[in-house]
Amino acid sequence: MTTTPRQPVPTTQVDPFTGRPVLVAPGRRLRPMQTLDDNGGGPCPFCPGNEAMTPPEVDSVRHGDALPPGPGWVVRAFGNLYPAAAAHEVIAEGDTHATRPAALDVGLWRDALALYRRRIAAMEARVACAFLFKNVGYRAGASIAHNHTQLLGLDAPTPRLAQALARLSGRRPCPLAEDVARAEAEGRVVFHNARYVVHCPRVPKLPFETWLSPRDPGDDFLAPVDDLALAEALHAAFVALDAGLDAPPFNAYLLRDRDRRLPWHFELQPRTGNLAGLELGGDMYINSVPPAEAAARLRRLGPD
Repeated sequence: MTTTPRQPVPTTQVDPFTGRPVLVAPGRRLRPMQTLDDNGGGPCPFCPGNEAMTPPEVDSVRHGDALPPGPGWVVRAFGNLYPAAAAHEVIAEGDTHATRPAALDVGLWRDALALYRRRIAAMEARVACAFLFKNVGYRAGASIAHNHTQLLGLDAPTPRLAQALARLSGRRPCPLAEDVARAEAEGRVVFHNARYVVHCPRVPKLPFETWLSPRDPGDDFLAPVDDLALAEALHAAFVALDAGLDAPPFNAYLLRDRDRRLPWHFELQPRTGNLAGLELGGDMYINSVPPAEAAARLRRLGPD
């Protein structure tokens, strides 16, 4: 297994002016950067055959009777070698070196979702909040090009989730569920099936913000009724970003309350611009693309 020089233990500090928690993890400066040219001058640590380059496997979905620690996996979870918190895992997706989530098929995403659920449940036995997120491309913060997702264990809900709970929990009708229900009539749907909707939210923070939401606000992410339908919708969201925006860097994350006080949903944010003074200094956003126009573009029906 690859080792790194002894690193300070990650800590959480609180900004005294805003109350916002900040993860302090100096060891992350040592991460290899393999997204600029997709090789970084060495082998990909997330490819099959290179399992010794990562911490030990904690869970996986594998072909047939293939056993850890070697190859034979299609989705593999292991500890992050450069953790931002005490609990921090990587989930490598795909046994080929694909760098775009859209390049992986629906069956792979079904396997990945199953592993996400197991790792979230395992991590939530130890921490208050298990935050699942994906960075795709250098400009979106990825240091390894191979498709992967991260799961970060936190001592409390993220400020974003805490804010949503304070504002929306107990409100009827639920604004999140109402947004999904109104999306089709307002031309904001990108893709839908019987159980899930990929849509642009009514008030997006930034251009082409896209959500994947359950039609049923009571849907439990950890126990979905139809995980194939969910995998189909997730894959469709990835394909829409690549087709509509020429494969941009993007971030994706799961907004989910473990006590199910809010409907869960995935949010995908293409990095088509840069955060500037208002965003960073004022914690406010400027969006220049109305959601119906964004949805039309992602459906490949809008202007090129």
